[in-house]
Amino acid sequence: MTAVLATVIDQLTKWWALVTFADGHILGLLPGVSLRLVFNPGVAFGLGAEFGAPLVIGLFLVLSGLVIWVVVRIRRREGALGTLALAAAAGGGVGNLIDRVFRAEAAPLSGHVVDFIAIEWFAILNVADIFTTCGIALWAISSAIGPRDDRTRPRKEGQKSEI
Repeated sequence: MTAVLATVIDQLTKWWALVTFADGHILGLLPGVSLRLVFNPGVAFGLGAEFGAPLVIGLFLVLSGLVIWVVVRIRRREGALGTLALAAAAGGGVGNLIDRVFRAEAAPLSGHVVDFIAIEWFAILNVADIFTTCGIALWAISSAIGPRDDRTRPRKEGQKSEI
């Protein structure tokens, strides 16, 4: 559900940005932060744009692995916070993958990602990027400092495994 919600929120905000900023309008929010429409052919910071469809296939494979990992964590009832965070990251990935597949004009899988949150000193990004980055960061933090699951604790002598 978290992944679906993240994907829907991302696509709705991109639709809003396409409607609102199609004419080139820029909306200043804070010093150094504005909203403006940009189409990104690559991944983070526009890197990898020259790889086209192979890049999208690679992203699809990585995203598929992440979704499978989330499903396995849910089935094993592993840490809820970590699973929720990974699901949010997967939802962000799906949001950007949708752009690559359904916004393709020149060739299959060549669509550009809709970015609209411009941070002058950093990058231009979208809500999917926020879900993906924050999800992975939260998962890493929860894994590093959160309670360990019973299945990962060393067993006492004579204790049977629950797996």
